[in-house]
Amino acid sequence: MGFIPHRITQSFASLGQRSFRYLTFSSAALGFGQWVQRIGMGWLVLEVTGSATQLGVVTFLQGIMILAASIPAGVLADRYNRRNVLVWTTAVGVIQALALAMLVETNLVELWHLYAFSIVSGLTSGVTQPVRQALVYDLTRLELLTNAMTVNSLAQNLARVTGPPLAGAVLGLFGTASTFFVLTALKLLAMALTMAIQVQETRRPGPARVSALTSLVDGLRYSLSHPVIRALIIATSVAPLLVYPYIQFLPIFARDVLHGGPETFGILATGVGWGSLIGLSVLAYLGDVRRKGLVFLGAHFVYIALVGAFARADWLPLSMAFLVGAGVCNSISGVLSNTLFQLASSNEMRGRVMALHSMSGGIEPVGALAMGLAIEQWNAPDAVSTFMLAGMAGLGCVALLFPALRRAELRGVPADEQAHRHSGLPAEVRATVMDDAERAP
Repeated sequence: MGFIPHRITQSFASLGQRSFRYLTFSSAALGFGQWVQRIGMGWLVLEVTGSATQLGVVTFLQGIMILAASIPAGVLADRYNRRNVLVWTTAVGVIQALALAMLVETNLVELWHLYAFSIVSGLTSGVTQPVRQALVYDLTRLELLTNAMTVNSLAQNLARVTGPPLAGAVLGLFGTASTFFVLTALKLLAMALTMAIQVQETRRPGPARVSALTSLVDGLRYSLSHPVIRALIIATSVAPLLVYPYIQFLPIFARDVLHGGPETFGILATGVGWGSLIGLSVLAYLGDVRRKGLVFLGAHFVYIALVGAFARADWLPLSMAFLVGAGVCNSISGVLSNTLFQLASSNEMRGRVMALHSMSGGIEPVGALAMGLAIEQWNAPDAVSTFMLAGMAGLGCVALLFPALRRAELRGVPADEQAHRHSGLPAEVRATVMDDAERAP
């Protein structure tokens, strides 16, 4: 009987580390803030302009800024204290959220304010995402890395499920400005939690006076020359380009395919989130996963297939079943891809590597534009199904062309980093650790 409580405790073992706990709670606060911002911003754009086109433009601007900021963010993550970078970017988010809240409250908001908000929000998000991912590695033990990635994702997906209805309630009860005041409070909370993090730097100082451009080029060269990282960059770019854009067109499926209204759209919007909670809970319970590369590819392939099945369904319970299943697979593949990126890179390059990973999300607006044109030309089920077939074909090509990814296990870290991490240990202990690292598959 004692086995089950012990396994449940082990499922959240990474939360036993104080600084990682603060990072996870701050990630959860930002996750809630993200959904409050989405709901509030979407409604505000319609209030100010009444235009669906302007809503698309605002979303596009934010996505492009995330793409533009991701690579420079990696350089920042590797040159400066990662916690401090997060504190400053979150502080910028507090200022912009409060400024927009005041503009809405005083009825002074104009369209260009919304453009500016989206641009600054995209830039700060583009910096925050890779730095926050790199910081996970700094705050947890190697054997708990997969668990830490899982718990961190679990916190964010909890916000994904509960955030939209809570944000909608705030919007309906207290008005549009209230959502941005709540966003300000959430970002303040995230900043305070981030400031409580204590980071023990493990990076070795690089060459003196290396320019940011040289650092950027070095990171690109390192990432593209590493067989596993190169394959991961390609594999994780498939979904943002060909799969994720379907989320923006869920209202069309709710209205035209399932013949429902806003309540049907609301139900569909939570499907993947519920599945993600299930998948991440199972992953946390199981602990570390062997054959990470193969499991990542398999889960990612099934995720795309289930989205394709959803596109063909015309009965709400079946549609939800496919979306929940897709969420399970997507959450597992997401954690494993993040873990593989972390383990494949040296700590000196980790920020730049994670920036390349985050950058792939910035291509989603391009995919959304293409999918939207395809839906107008054909219809939503046919267009999304075609995109999913292309996604499965693309991922299959990656699996065939990059055997290093299929075989990726990476249960250890590079020997030079192990030597640096354990340089303060007694010689006989350090030798044992290094021998274990060399034997790790």
